[in-house]
Amino acid sequence: MTKLIEEIKLGLSHATLKNRIVMAPMTIQSAFFDGGVTQEMVDYYASRSGDAGAIIVESAFVENYGRAFPGALGVNSDSKIAGLKKLATAIKAKGSKAILQIYHAGRMANGEYNGGHQPISASPVAALRDSAETPIEMTQEQIEGMIESFGHAVNRAILAGFEGVEIHGANTYLIQQFFSPHSNRRTDKWGGNIEKRTAFPVAILEEVKRVVASHQLTDFIIGYRFSPEEIEEPGIRFEDSMFLLDKLATCGLDYFHFSMGNYTRNSIVNPEDKEPLINKYHTLKSESVAKVPVIGVGGIAQRSDADNAIEQGYDLVSIGKGFLVEPTWATKAINGELCAEFADIAQQEELMIPTPLWEIMDYMIVDSAAEALKHQRIKELQNIDIKFEPGEYTAYGYGHNGKLPVTVTLSEDKILEVLVDSSKESDGIANPAFERIPQQILDGQTLNIDVISGATVSSQAVIDGVSNAVDLAGGNSEALRCKARDAVEWSTETIQETVDVVVVGGGGAGLSAALTALDSGKSVVVLEKFPAIGGNTVRTGGWVNAAEPKWQKDFPAIAGEADYLKGIADTPESDIAQEYLSDFRALKDQLANYFLDIESGKNYLFDSMELHLIQTYLGGKRTNLDGASIHGQYDLVHTLTSRAMESIDWLTEKGIDFNRDMVDIAVGALWRRAHKPTRPKGVEFVEKLQKHIIAQGGRIITDTRAEDLIVEDSKVVGIKATHSNGTKYKLNTNNGVVLASGGFGANTKMLQKYNNYWNEIADDIKTTNSPALIGDGIEIGEKAGADVVGMEYIQLMPIGDPKSGALLTGLIVPPENFVFVNKQGKRFVDECESRDVLSNSFFDNGGVIYMIADEEIRKTAANTTYETIEREIEEGIIIKADSIEELAEKIDVSPAELSETIRRYNSYVDEGRDPEFHKGALGLKVEKAPFYATPRKPSVHHTMGGLKIDTKACVLDKNGLPILGLYAAGEITGGIHAGNRLGGNALIDIFTYGRIAGDSVSE
Repeated sequence: MTKLIEEIKLGLSHATLKNRIVMAPMTIQSAFFDGGVTQEMVDYYASRSGDAGAIIVESAFVENYGRAFPGALGVNSDSKIAGLKKLATAIKAKGSKAILQIYHAGRMANGEYNGGHQPISASPVAALRDSAETPIEMTQEQIEGMIESFGHAVNRAILAGFEGVEIHGANTYLIQQFFSPHSNRRTDKWGGNIEKRTAFPVAILEEVKRVVASHQLTDFIIGYRFSPEEIEEPGIRFEDSMFLLDKLATCGLDYFHFSMGNYTRNSIVNPEDKEPLINKYHTLKSESVAKVPVIGVGGIAQRSDADNAIEQGYDLVSIGKGFLVEPTWATKAINGELCAEFADIAQQEELMIPTPLWEIMDYMIVDSAAEALKHQRIKELQNIDIKFEPGEYTAYGYGHNGKLPVTVTLSEDKILEVLVDSSKESDGIANPAFERIPQQILDGQTLNIDVISGATVSSQAVIDGVSNAVDLAGGNSEALRCKARDAVEWSTETIQETVDVVVVGGGGAGLSAALTALDSGKSVVVLEKFPAIGGNTVRTGGWVNAAEPKWQKDFPAIAGEADYLKGIADTPESDIAQEYLSDFRALKDQLANYFLDIESGKNYLFDSMELHLIQTYLGGKRTNLDGASIHGQYDLVHTLTSRAMESIDWLTEKGIDFNRDMVDIAVGALWRRAHKPTRPKGVEFVEKLQKHIIAQGGRIITDTRAEDLIVEDSKVVGIKATHSNGTKYKLNTNNGVVLASGGFGANTKMLQKYNNYWNEIADDIKTTNSPALIGDGIEIGEKAGADVVGMEYIQLMPIGDPKSGALLTGLIVPPENFVFVNKQGKRFVDECESRDVLSNSFFDNGGVIYMIADEEIRKTAANTTYETIEREIEEGIIIKADSIEELAEKIDVSPAELSETIRRYNSYVDEGRDPEFHKGALGLKVEKAPFYATPRKPSVHHTMGGLKIDTKACVLDKNGLPILGLYAAGEITGGIHAGNRLGGNALIDIFTYGRIAGDSVSE
């Protein structure tokens, strides 16, 4: 391919570059304190000039307080011209054109480098980064003055002998800030709609052109660098960038220059969209943009990369890191020679790299001697003839729950069998690791195996267990870890077929829908993007809410419950939405009779469908940060609560053995009505439903990501998907598609995008969710025209593990036995409150709180074992002490304060009433040693919003009409739980609406 070395004529100026290689502008932080050019800079750029068509010199600030980093280059005053002239002359002397990039940092200007001055920007909106300072909003006069500053900078560049300038409209600096809806919230002519947000960059381009014209230069180059997208919300999207480029191209300039980490990059806003941005660029470009050459950048290390970039549609290539470690990169690429990709630790002087730059490019610096020894060692290990003492060996790796036994059978020269005892490992969550990793080890006879996404800890535990067994057998595990493995072949196959129903998502909702459709005689395929099914369902405690008064009546009421019910009955009707009033009045009549029973000496646990409905309604009634309120849609909530027992009966029919000897309550459930399997945790549901699906001919395809619905004549008639090995699926449906891929609790950026309930969703917030829950199903639905509801409401689980966010660690006991204390050793909330109230109270008390328990309360802990508790005590997840005073010291609170708190709490249990916080149910006292404390912190648990559905689980469009052939169930939907979900309502939701979706799609 020779196009790379062909000359190219640019856009407006028709200036010619001798080839299509330019050196990218890279900050070397080596200017004088005032921004003047140093000799180091001259030598650095001169050594890289010559065969490159152009050298673009790093960003030069146009105004004295516009620096973004130390050692920045300046073009802000006439005093800089002499130094810039030396620089331009040195570059041109070698035969490359000299182009100067000009910029202002705006809100990214650091006061430390700008004399302590507060940064300026389009609007007073701080950048989304640590310690970001809120900028001053620029006045009309300042904006006009800044445009003039860019013009003065161009004049100085021309006087210094530069042959072009590149306007830096990228990297979140000032020009981009004016175009971004995140940083520009103005309502004048410089901001508002997208048209007005282009005004500032267009004005700068026009000023640059005016200055160039005043010098009567016809071949002076003007380029524009842009960042194609922003991850901020609201932020620049690629279509927005194409709108801006059209405006700039219409105005006239020589080239556009992408700013991104790799020339093959796809969207960072929608990473599931795998189409390279350069393809989108050519698809969306206007006639004006098509006339302007475009430069690609990032990931171009060798001539082959540059050729490929040109082939993909870039007109020129910009080389950054390559020129750092290979000053003659252009020469070597032109000659087809191999270019260095790393610098040796002893090469700084040879490469003429200034020390500030050398210190920040350590990731590109290697100790060649040490690397050579390392590679020599690997080569030696790969040549070892590995032998074993034949036999069966049991060794251990360390998984989620401690030691993981792995038994390995070996012949003299081969691994014959790998058996993993996963009985004590996290139920359900790690299954793919236990199935796939052993098989990969056997197939490749190597320990050079990649861990499985979503099961990293368990994968590594299996590999380590086999490694230790190999060493016990006299083998060489180090050599096995270095043994080469066969390359994975990427499939180009496309599979097309027709089935009745496709279900997207292998959690409880998807499996329920699939099995219901199979029961109706339909053919069903389930697509699951992860290696194993289960989704969030396997991570639950297994609590399924359903009012079953006849069963619940066999259990006595506990202290505090009657008072809670009286509070419900006393709720003013003015607080109840009109559509719920009839049910509320029926509930009040039921409660009046119940209170008469209590007065007559009867003692039993009350419940009814109406209580469940009203609690779900009140529990979800919330107001967002803008003051807008939301509550559950009546027909959806009524369907959920009135058909809940149908789901319990259906699950029982499918083999779920519910423990009828106890009635349970989940965190934030408000009432004891949970049906829980005898075998704890949600994996029970997944395994039983999966067995039925397979037995009835259903197919479950894992590792396969759904991508786009197939829509014909406004009806969904199938779906496209891609397997992890590249195989494409085009599945046409006779009946329709059910979306059941969950919410977006593991997608922090999406949480931050929609959140309008919590004051902040931190970048490092943890989640109880499966990493599969990233909201891709919601986006698939939206692309087909689906409406969404309640997206701003996000539920936090107050009792998450502070380190991992996990739900099922520590002593998680029934809420009636919760005792929460803050870092002062004091109670601060009704422990039976809803999850959002609890989470807010945790934040108000420092974020991390402690759950206090004694030996009797420990016995009520759910979803754990004696061995797990002991291990967690050893690991510090649970703190144990022989007295309350000792426990206080271990958690660093006042012994006297904690002792008094527990004394008062125990007295409330005795009295059957909590005068401090009015706890809704009082269980056991904290009195029998030893005593325990479990630190807890809120983590993301459930996303309330999602696709709009009706009572038949049909997905609705923005006009409220069903989208034919499209159904949804589970956390992917919104409208049921409104602003807050009751504990235990998630599982009854997925099973009830999963069944409804299965019925509807089968009609």
